[in-house]
Amino acid sequence: MPVVWGKGNGDTTARSDQELTLRFANADKFVAVDTSADEYEADGLTELELCAQYCRACTVSVQRLFHVRSLGEVCRQAMRAGNETFPLDLIEDLAQDDDSEVRQIVAEQLGTLAMALKETRDQQEEDVATGLLYVAFLLVEDDVDGVVTAAESAVVMVATLMDTAESQELLLTQVANLSTGEEEEIRVSGAKIVGELASVLGPRVAAAHLARLLGVLTRDDALHVREVTVRSIAQVAKAMDDDAAEEVMLPLFYSLVRDPSWSVRKVCADNLVVLSTCVSREAFVGLAMEIFESLANDVSFQVRTASLEKLGPIIAELGNANTSESLVDHFVSMAESMGGPVDLKLACAFNIPGVAYTIGRDRWHEIKGAYDMLARSVNWRVRRSLSCSLHELAHILGEETTEIDLLPIFEEMLRDTAEVSIGVVSNLGKFMGELSPDARLLHLHILPDIVALDGDDTIGNWRLRAAMSEQLGTLSGILPDPANEEMLLPLLLRLLKDPASAVRAKSLEAAGVVLQNATKGSFAPSSPRSSSSPSSFSWRHGQVGGIVTELKLMATNPAWVDRQAYAQLCGAFVGTVDAGVVTDELLPLLLMMVDDPVPNVRRELALSLALFQAHPAYGGLPDLKKALGVLRKDPDVDVCEAVKSRDAVSEEFEHYLGEITTGLRSTTLE
Repeated sequence: MPVVWGKGNGDTTARSDQELTLRFANADKFVAVDTSADEYEADGLTELELCAQYCRACTVSVQRLFHVRSLGEVCRQAMRAGNETFPLDLIEDLAQDDDSEVRQIVAEQLGTLAMALKETRDQQEEDVATGLLYVAFLLVEDDVDGVVTAAESAVVMVATLMDTAESQELLLTQVANLSTGEEEEIRVSGAKIVGELASVLGPRVAAAHLARLLGVLTRDDALHVREVTVRSIAQVAKAMDDDAAEEVMLPLFYSLVRDPSWSVRKVCADNLVVLSTCVSREAFVGLAMEIFESLANDVSFQVRTASLEKLGPIIAELGNANTSESLVDHFVSMAESMGGPVDLKLACAFNIPGVAYTIGRDRWHEIKGAYDMLARSVNWRVRRSLSCSLHELAHILGEETTEIDLLPIFEEMLRDTAEVSIGVVSNLGKFMGELSPDARLLHLHILPDIVALDGDDTIGNWRLRAAMSEQLGTLSGILPDPANEEMLLPLLLRLLKDPASAVRAKSLEAAGVVLQNATKGSFAPSSPRSSSSPSSFSWRHGQVGGIVTELKLMATNPAWVDRQAYAQLCGAFVGTVDAGVVTDELLPLLLMMVDDPVPNVRRELALSLALFQAHPAYGGLPDLKKALGVLRKDPDVDVCEAVKSRDAVSEEFEHYLGEITTGLRSTTLE
């Protein structure tokens, strides 16, 4: 319910005696009434004017803060209407309010207010933008940290309004005043703003003015100022041309690398990679070669740690030709590190695939020892990082090296804790794809062990089994037909009956691809009405036939969950499994479920039949139309809604069909 401001003469816009009594009894100037926007206009107040009243004089703190917080958007809407003046005087008053929360909200609103002013700049007085800039710098010098932080970010937004040489000169003067202020906190703010303004003011101003300010700040007595200056050097260099950045900014960075304070040198190590995007490759090579050694051998443990943490990205930027044995030795030393504020082993494990890619297969032997050491780390996070990237490293090293050096580690990781093994299992198809066909077959025996349940535990590690279910489709595409029949099909059936619903859902998604790949060499495309095709024969006999029989039994299982899964399974087969097989083997049982006593089963049936109806191979089947007609009159609301969604599903599926072939479809998974 809106709250209306009482007028200054003691009268109120509320007319009821009860509300008048409330007003005077509480000695409050506000009453709650049901007032519409039309009544605001009758009082002669626009939305911006009403908001301004509450911002200035409302005595209910929460209510006032709400209106201050909405000021930016209210002002933006008013400026778009074009009938009101920008409320600079209100903003100036609020920026000097005694309540620090009000000042912080104003600082947070400055970006929105700047955008509002930009949209109607030609309708406002010329000094309004300047006034807003002064407000931003006023708040930067506030004594409350939250206000200062918000104002520092807002200065950049307001600076976009400074589009003339005169206004930019004023902006730079204000920044210079901050950068040379007496208080350390003010100079820290100045250093931050210098870096953030570079992208707004452009390369010319950055080189002519901002670089000069940074030169002063690099010599500041306060180490915190110099720390912030390092970050700003990288930001300003990024806005400048490569030649100017190398000529002006690199000497400033060099000077701070030799700073007497270890904390400043640490920030230099943290930002060394950032400079690679600001200068030419040749300049960065020289910078890295000259600076990294000094940082990596620094007397401070924190500096050495920070430099080594960034070594992986540095090597990637340098490339193989510029990566010396010394740099690789430093990287290998990370695998031998003993703790620290940030475990260097974890950083080494995360970066080692990128380093291997950069230096190439021929130099793998230089980091293999480090990889073996990391694989035996007592820290499971280190081993997990390696397990998640094992498939990428296999792709980098190639088939022969992978089978010699990575297969033993692969086997150990599968026997590791669940946190580690899930990293391998989640990319099992990609890793197996990097092996030779013989090596793949030799390691298929591990698959049942991955999904095995321990003892009486009915759920176990369901996430691991769900990850395995997601890999079935990829694995079936790289394995020969006999392996699919003997190993993957029984595994699929096992996962389709898993006690965890998430595992069953993932298995349903992969079932069609696995079955299709298991018979891909046995038949050709067939008509959905041809029951004597080679396709149907291959699906009725052998291991595949046994699996299909097991699946069909789900349609009449007393457990409604199995019947529901059968409906979902058939829907997943549309467009994936040969249409003739689906029509001959699966669709008759599916249509019989139209009278299932469980609404959840009928709902899934309706969703699956919608997919069938949308597919050109099935859309004309009379029994299908009849079943949909029955479901359309189903007494359960959810079932009816599922049928009504057919049109939307049809449109989406037709788009999907534009990318695949109908009938027999060989699915290629990446």
